[in-house]
Amino acid sequence: MRIGRPSGYGRVPGEAQAPTDSHSGSTRSPERTALVSGDTSDLDFDVEFDNELDNADTTAATDADITPVTPPPEPPQYNEETMGQYTPPPMEEMEFDDPMAGVEDERIAAKIGNFFTNINDHFVNPMRANVVDPLAHGLTYLSERTDFYLNKIGNPLILRRFFYIATMSCIIWMVVSSGFLPNKQVTHSRGIFTDFNVLLDYARKSVDLAKLERDLEYISSMPHMSGTQGDTAVRHYIEENFSNNGLKLVRELQYRAYANYPGNASLSVHSSGDKSFEIDLTSENFSPMGHNGTLHGVDIVYAHRGREEDLQRLQQRGMLSGEYALLVQFDELPSEQIMLAQKYNASGILFISPKANGDDGNTVLARSVAIPQYTPGDPLTPGWFGNTIDPIDPKKAKGLAQIPSLPLSYNQGAALLKVMQHDGEKFDDGKFSGVRGDVKIDMQVDNAVRESHAITDIIGKIEGREQTDKAIIIAAARSTVHTGALYPSFGSAVLLSLLQLFQEAKYKYDWKPLRNIYFMSYGGSEFNYAGATELVEERLSMLKDEIYNVVDISELGIWDADKKISIEAHPVLHRFFNEDDNKMGFDVSVEHVHHYGDWLPFLAHGIPVSIFSSPRIKAREFPIDTKKDTFAAIAESMRSEQTCEIATDLLSYLFRTCLELVDTPLLPFHIDDYVQIMDKAVRDLDTETDHKLRFDSIVKGLLLWKRIGMEWSNWRRAWEQLVLEHEEGIEPSLIAVHRWTWNKKLSNLGRRQCMAAGLPGRPFYKNVLFSPPVWSKGDHGADSWLFPGIRDAVNQDNWSAAQQQLDEVGKIVEYSANVFIEETNDVGF
Repeated sequence: MRIGRPSGYGRVPGEAQAPTDSHSGSTRSPERTALVSGDTSDLDFDVEFDNELDNADTTAATDADITPVTPPPEPPQYNEETMGQYTPPPMEEMEFDDPMAGVEDERIAAKIGNFFTNINDHFVNPMRANVVDPLAHGLTYLSERTDFYLNKIGNPLILRRFFYIATMSCIIWMVVSSGFLPNKQVTHSRGIFTDFNVLLDYARKSVDLAKLERDLEYISSMPHMSGTQGDTAVRHYIEENFSNNGLKLVRELQYRAYANYPGNASLSVHSSGDKSFEIDLTSENFSPMGHNGTLHGVDIVYAHRGREEDLQRLQQRGMLSGEYALLVQFDELPSEQIMLAQKYNASGILFISPKANGDDGNTVLARSVAIPQYTPGDPLTPGWFGNTIDPIDPKKAKGLAQIPSLPLSYNQGAALLKVMQHDGEKFDDGKFSGVRGDVKIDMQVDNAVRESHAITDIIGKIEGREQTDKAIIIAAARSTVHTGALYPSFGSAVLLSLLQLFQEAKYKYDWKPLRNIYFMSYGGSEFNYAGATELVEERLSMLKDEIYNVVDISELGIWDADKKISIEAHPVLHRFFNEDDNKMGFDVSVEHVHHYGDWLPFLAHGIPVSIFSSPRIKAREFPIDTKKDTFAAIAESMRSEQTCEIATDLLSYLFRTCLELVDTPLLPFHIDDYVQIMDKAVRDLDTETDHKLRFDSIVKGLLLWKRIGMEWSNWRRAWEQLVLEHEEGIEPSLIAVHRWTWNKKLSNLGRRQCMAAGLPGRPFYKNVLFSPPVWSKGDHGADSWLFPGIRDAVNQDNWSAAQQQLDEVGKIVEYSANVFIEETNDVGF
């Protein structure tokens, strides 16, 4: 075979010529064109092309037709300098087919196919056959039957839509109203417990001082003794406020109790010098719960404060024999002055009102002379509600004074003292007792008495969302002889403002407390706390089961520049009030309960109470309990910048404290503090009695409570670490049940330390640990209300009775601890 040059290879440069076949003259194929165009890289020409070359006619070719071929240039020379300037092209990687790749892919595909086949055979198909298809057939049948019956009523399509909307609305309502939806505005990031800072910030910004002033102005615009038209107007105003704020269970609870009202009174003075004169009395010379009576020609004896030591000095002089009446200055407890006057056989008693700075001396104090030391409430039904038992004779009622009394102004008392001789016993105030037979008086007291008169309480409720069987009460007294702007009307106005803050927070943030809140306005406060007492007597079982703290705000004020607040509370709450980090700038002191008020019946039955007081209001400083306690007297001071700031801080502090009492997951009760306080009280009592008593029984009970306190503290820390720190507020259901159990048992602590028989001679007071003593002897301060039965016996030097009472107290302390342990021995993680 001869290899020749293809035709056209040597054509003249620049001559356009389509490549053609040398035999047929036809245009070459693209493949041929590629060959003759100079692409000679492939030297393996096919056989057909070789044959064409062999058969070609070459005779016509001449030397002139041959064009010299220019050889390609020589390859470049490389040296050390030029080698780094040239980068050889990358070697093309050859791809080789793996003969096993297809086999492996087939194996994987087979496995996947078998997996899905097994799923279909063992799960999907059985589920479809046994569940889905029967369910679909059932739903189809149900739908057909539903349409059949709906067609009898109306258009099935419209009715279906109606029922769908109604059903979904009910489901949404139940979910939303449950309160367990996380709300980032008032709950922690994930938990169900309230983020107090959001509510507190909102409450402080929402304090309406204009409302506070408006409420106070109306409530104190008229005298409103219980059972009068003024009280009817005020209580309707308060009830409207309750209703307008959306409180649930707003109602008036009406009770019947002993009451009296101003009537006729006269006082004539006769001296040994034939000087007789009449002291002009008005309706202001009136004492609530005072005894009616008449005295003729009775000697008058001045007895300073009418205390035990004052009367003993007079008795030693022989001045307290026969028929006489006492003239005394008002003391802290008029009831005790009445009791001492009766003890020393006085026929009557006259009280001299103090003269305050700026006062003209014509103001009369209208303070109750009821005797709550024996029993608060209706004195004719002591310890029972209404007519369940026949009322007793007023002459046998220990809660009523049995001698007539009259309050006098400072000037009226001075007129009486002026005609008395500066002789006899001289007291610390520089005044003399006078001489028996020197000055005599005629006195008549004829007040309007109603042995069974209407007393009304007003109650509203905020429903809780978790432990709805537990609640606190936020309460304030309402009724008073005069207008009572400083007390108790201001407390009522604060109650309404506090209520509004809670309701605004509830509606704005869709918030509910964990437990219930009751708002109460008591009537009958001037009638021996009749409204609160009758409420407790009627609903004692329910209150003891549900209420774990009563917050009384009747004695608060905003006119103390030092911003002092006194809180008297059960020992289990002392740390809670002391350790509050944000007291809004108030100087808060915490003590045991040791003065009288509408909280008394709750305390007497073991329900823990917390009384918030301002120093001036608690001390009943002038003009409280007088006709000069008016809104006009304080209106200007209420609008001052300082007072407005104090009012805002006060409402914010109350809102925060009550919020934490009712909405913290764990009740803020500290048993270990309770044990320490009680242990100290026992040691002090042992020292006071010169070690004449044995305290073995009560120490044994306190040791049990110490063990309970340690368990509670450990459980509390564990709960806080688990729920608040690790779970960010999400509480497991089992832990929640244990927490509810602890809360329930803690709330029963006070009621379990009561005795059914009560204190000796005072069966109303079931609480043998914290109750008022009969006599406020000694300077024991707040401790005077601890172990009252023991103190009563010690005051009478009856040591056997004191030991017996101490043993009874020890038994009740030990019993309550054992019951607590038995009921909570399964509590834990």
